[in-house]
Amino acid sequence: MSQDIKVERYGLVAQAFHWLVALLLLGLFVTNSIREMVPEESELYWVKLHMSLGILVFLVTLARIGWRKLVPPPALLGAPKWSQLAANSAHVLLNLSTLLVPIFGYLRVASKNYAADFFGMQIPSITGEMHGLHELMEDFFHGEPMEIFLYVLIGLHVIAALWHQYVLKDNGLRRMLPW
Repeated sequence: MSQDIKVERYGLVAQAFHWLVALLLLGLFVTNSIREMVPEESELYWVKLHMSLGILVFLVTLARIGWRKLVPPPALLGAPKWSQLAANSAHVLLNLSTLLVPIFGYLRVASKNYAADFFGMQIPSITGEMHGLHELMEDFFHGEPMEIFLYVLIGLHVIAALWHQYVLKDNGLRRMLPW
């Protein structure tokens, strides 16, 4: 396809939600990495910031899904059925991840009978001390395996966007850019 083909873009609100979630996810990966490297006396600051960003990702994702129900996205780019299925599946997994991973993070904290912190506001534990739940969250659902899963999922999303823009030349990436 030609570079000058006019494609239907996502609206500015949908674009803002997309890039805000991307920035928040970057912030989550950075705060988690920093938390692992700093001295123990500084760790709590980074843990609280990580929790706050995680809860914010959850809230922004809820708003993003609500917006998508109000203002449907543009039609999928012309592609084989398998490619459309893969794109839809990836978007469902990304949205599901940005909803569930913060819930799992909250459960990881709550199951130690700690309150979660949202920019200074305390969200009390709904579980109390639950060692088994804490281990499950820490080992699988809000730990290294989930982190790797998210890296792979986001990496595939970025590769697909770049593939559409620069290999297929169908302006796929431009649909999510404001310029």
